[in-house]
Amino acid sequence: MSDFLSPKSVAIIGASTDETKLGGMLLKNMITAKFDGELYPVNPKGGLIQGVKAYTSFEEIGKAVDIAVIAVKAPFVAEEIEKVGKSGTKYVSILTAGFKEAGPEGEKLEEELKATAKKYGVRIFGPNSFGIMNPKGKVNTTFAHLLPRVGNVSVMSQSGAFGSSIIDWAIGQKIGFSKFITYGNKCDMSEADMVPILCEDPDTKVIGMYIEGVDNGRELLESMQNVKTKKPIVAFKSGRTAAGSAAASSHTGSLAGADSVYDVIFEKLNVYRAMDADEFFDALSVFSTCSDMKKDGIAIITNAGGLGVMSADATFDAPHIGAAKLKEETLKELVDRVPTIAGLTNPIDVRGDAKPEYFKHAIEAVIKDPSVGGLVIMGSPLDFADLEAIAEMIVEMRDDIPVPTTVCFAGGYKCEKALNILREGLIPTFPTPDRAVRALSILRGYTLRKEAAATPLKMPKISGGRDAVKKIIAKAEGEGRKALTEAEGKQIFKAYGVPIPGEASVKTAEEAVKESSKIGYLVVMKILSPDIAHKTDVGGVVVGVKNDAEAKAAFDKIMASCKKAKPEARLDGVSIQQMVSGEEVILSMIRDVQFGPVVSFGLGGIFVEILGEISQSHATMTEEQMDGMVSSTKAYRLLSGARGAEPSDIDAIKDAIRRIALIALENPEIHELEINPVIVGKKGKGCWAVDALCTLN
Repeated sequence: MSDFLSPKSVAIIGASTDETKLGGMLLKNMITAKFDGELYPVNPKGGLIQGVKAYTSFEEIGKAVDIAVIAVKAPFVAEEIEKVGKSGTKYVSILTAGFKEAGPEGEKLEEELKATAKKYGVRIFGPNSFGIMNPKGKVNTTFAHLLPRVGNVSVMSQSGAFGSSIIDWAIGQKIGFSKFITYGNKCDMSEADMVPILCEDPDTKVIGMYIEGVDNGRELLESMQNVKTKKPIVAFKSGRTAAGSAAASSHTGSLAGADSVYDVIFEKLNVYRAMDADEFFDALSVFSTCSDMKKDGIAIITNAGGLGVMSADATFDAPHIGAAKLKEETLKELVDRVPTIAGLTNPIDVRGDAKPEYFKHAIEAVIKDPSVGGLVIMGSPLDFADLEAIAEMIVEMRDDIPVPTTVCFAGGYKCEKALNILREGLIPTFPTPDRAVRALSILRGYTLRKEAAATPLKMPKISGGRDAVKKIIAKAEGEGRKALTEAEGKQIFKAYGVPIPGEASVKTAEEAVKESSKIGYLVVMKILSPDIAHKTDVGGVVVGVKNDAEAKAAFDKIMASCKKAKPEARLDGVSIQQMVSGEEVILSMIRDVQFGPVVSFGLGGIFVEILGEISQSHATMTEEQMDGMVSSTKAYRLLSGARGAEPSDIDAIKDAIRRIALIALENPEIHELEINPVIVGKKGKGCWAVDALCTLN
């Protein structure tokens, strides 16, 4: 891929003398970028185009080029790829629109060009893309005429329009780019192809991805997991509110929706997910200019008390960091060297009339303090504050400041010159205190996850589990069912060692009395039906049955209630279960169409819907990720022994999570599993799956 990243020869098919046309823009932008390789404009008229020798066809070039850029009408693109492929050229960027985004006819054209490219081993960016940039290589095959400065940020964007915004932001903020890549319709090349390449690119320090949708989630997951060189990746995934849970019948499936799976995958891969454009730009900026943040304490130096209060609030709210507790010797040095100092607590207020050298003395004092892992410098444009001189001083000190540093000069017109000095000096700047603090939080979080241990999930050894599940699935599929009965779901759990209470299935009231007595009272009785997912909603559950008479009455009541509420439902009888006591949690799995199985955990029973609080992790999680999934919830606080209560068996619930993950990984036919609730006994007493919802793909 080095030819694509830094091409020495570029053909523009559809080049034009008219600079308002796409082919004319592309040629002009390559000339303006001062591309010093071989440039081949292709146009049937030949001659000179914008002062460059043109070729009447691609064949006339007579050899392969590093990349061919196609800007002809959609019906002719496949024909041009044929010519390109025959030459031995391996990469094309197609800016032409009018393919699958335009409807059925365009979709046919896209399939045609894909087939042609595959025949010759040609890789495609696009169609309907915005193009590619490499400032260091003086390459600009986009229709944005301004080229960012050379730098270490590489960006991949599914959207050309937002890609143009990213370029404009980079130019305005003086952020340098290594590579800029767009995909358009992503008929071939995608993020999964480019992440490993950019991770090995020596000119790239941080990778940004703007994503609207992923069509090859498992490929992306695998490619990002297997990269040899790990680099910070910032992802801005839009479309967060799209309804993604229509196919889910489980509580957690409908609560989570498809977008939450991106959070799970990004967390797993240590990819920072930006929730808006500002956060995306801020994260790219801080990763581009700062080294890893090795400690969580930050020091804040400001010339305005109000900014200090704002930054203190932001520090309190931000994850991964906190205000550094400065040593006594640090405080003494501040008093001795900064005569204007008004506040010795952190934030350190050097006052509005502080000279630039007072800022310098304060910086020199705090960066020596062993509790300081990062530095935030705040400035207000007061009439007696020389922000430009302060900015110049910070830039001069840059190489002597051993911790990541962000700057907020809070203002507009009066701050702009000072901010430009900082940007030119590669100091990350932010318009508000909270964004300056958040940038360090982003940096620290990445460092923590990078350094965290990664122990593979300790899967239990199960013999015959898969074989048992295949028989259950075959029976359901033979009957044309996608939903398993509760009894079938519990058979799956039993095959994999997930504990279930003593139970029986009955079809008559007399059998209910006999089996309840055998199990031992108290018992719970529930309807058995493949057509009823949520049993309590239709009167399908009776709890606390304590004798034979109550067992007979409960059976009759359940059957009558379910027949009335769901006359069309198939009623297979009643399940009888031993009553167990403990805290209620929910444990489930849903198989995402792109990324595969995701496991969820949270408060169970009715609370899953009332509170909507679940935590998720991919089924291929590590032990540390499982621990984080469990401990991040309110359920964990409850299980840990709230208000002095005896702790519950957290180890048992973790063992159940491992077994659910194993079921998901070994049985791809299962779409979702849910146990609501799992009853968790006191420490050392275990847990029990007292319900089972299972659907097939």
